[in-house]
Amino acid sequence: MNNFRTHLLACILAIFVSGCGFRFIYNHLDWWANWYLDDYVTLTESQQQAFDRSFEALHDWHRTTQLPLYVKQLKALQFSINNDLGDQQVTENLTQLLEHWQNILMAVEPKLQPLAFSLSAKQKQQLLLALKAAQQEQIDDNEILTQQQWFEVRAEQQTDQLKAWFGRLSTKQKQQVNLLSQSYQRSFEPRMNYRQHWTNQFAELLNAELPEHQFKFEFYRLFVNGRSLRDDNLNAITKNNNQVFARIFVYMATSATDKQRKRINKKINKLVGDLKYLIAND
Repeated sequence: MNNFRTHLLACILAIFVSGCGFRFIYNHLDWWANWYLDDYVTLTESQQQAFDRSFEALHDWHRTTQLPLYVKQLKALQFSINNDLGDQQVTENLTQLLEHWQNILMAVEPKLQPLAFSLSAKQKQQLLLALKAAQQEQIDDNEILTQQQWFEVRAEQQTDQLKAWFGRLSTKQKQQVNLLSQSYQRSFEPRMNYRQHWTNQFAELLNAELPEHQFKFEFYRLFVNGRSLRDDNLNAITKNNNQVFARIFVYMATSATDKQRKRINKKINKLVGDLKYLIAND
């Protein structure tokens, strides 16, 4: 369940950042949700019908209440980029993204909790095995990277992300981005420890056979307030990495050529236009 939330967030953020096929993907989020869900648990017909009804209601809620918030944030970010963007403003935008995600969790939880409570012993076992397999896959993929290799991959990913926003980077910009990227800290081990801690508590909850009112309380604690299980080390690394990203993005915004600035404005305008279209057309 925790990995399901993570994958869904990654999907949402990827769409939010790229705008690639945004209208089509957003209008077919039920496909994506069911596709991810199928990787974790096989629902009965009645469970699937309940899930589909809940997802439709949540999709309508998100379209009417959350998309306007994204438009507002993008316009404010665009104004800052074209005027006086600073580290603090970028950090605040990252905080707003997390707040958007928290809004989604709070809306999803009362819909998902009854479904989780209705799972059979077989379904619970299937879900927990899938979570364990997904985490092990991530561990296997990361263990092959040395620290230097990780830095190189991270810098390359950062450059690719900036290229999507600003277009081709100059040699000087690439060098500076690579230099700033060296301040990123690897969060994989504490993040996996957090996810393991969360999964262990989730497994205990599923296997405890609690009365529904107790299950509801514990499910809310894990699903909505799960970040409270993160340790101080992971929180510190996350804060550092957000600050590093802020410095990199501010550098790019302030060093951007006219062509690069035109591109990022075009990207933001396109995404705002897509969001407004989705708000007006369900």
